Amino acid sequence: MDADPRADRVNVDRPATGPGPDGEAAPRPEGAGADAGPAPGGEAGSRVEQAPADAAEESAEVAGRLRVALEALNRRLRKDWPDHLTPSRLSALTTIAAGGPLPVGELARRMAVSTPTVSHIVDALAKLQLIDRRPDPRDRRVCRLVLSDAGDELLDDLGRRTTGFLADRIRLLPADQRVGLAAAVPALEALAAAPERPHDGGMDR
Repeated sequence: MDADPRADRVNVDRPATGPGPDGEAAPRPEGAGADAGPAPGGEAGSRVEQAPADAAEESAEVAGRLRVALEALNRRLRKDWPDHLTPSRLSALTTIAAGGPLPVGELARRMAVSTPTVSHIVDALAKLQLIDRRPDPRDRRVCRLVLSDAGDELLDDLGRRTTGFLADRIRLLPADQRVGLAAAVPALEALAAAPERPHDGGMDR
């Protein structure tokens, strides 16, 4: 939801020797071949060695700022949610909507939570009449989860409201920030699509 950070590039392509007093290239040290690079202890060498640490530090800084911005946006967006719609319930609804009829075990795998945890969420959504349980035509012992009409309408309404809120806020940004945000969207989509580590979601928060 939330400038396209780029890692600093280290210029290691500078020639090892500069021009001499008369404008001619200064001779290379004896034994240095045409492909010899800067000495390991030289300035360029030390900067190359520091590049991974610099990149990690920059990534950590960007991650921290992104986390704070996303949390602030989420808090603002959740003000318009119905009181009964917790983040885990919304996650289950959107997962079911995207994946079609899903058994409980598959929903748990896609949400990266335990089966007991997702069963608790499913029970709550069923009581709210936001999902329906349908028997699997190939195995009557298995129930598949689908959105009810009410669940589908709820997601449509939330989508319109959150998209409208964000569009209004984006229009208020300076032009350069709007361009930067648009350029960052593919990276944000890649982050969102990255596989999650399996974990127990614990409480239905």
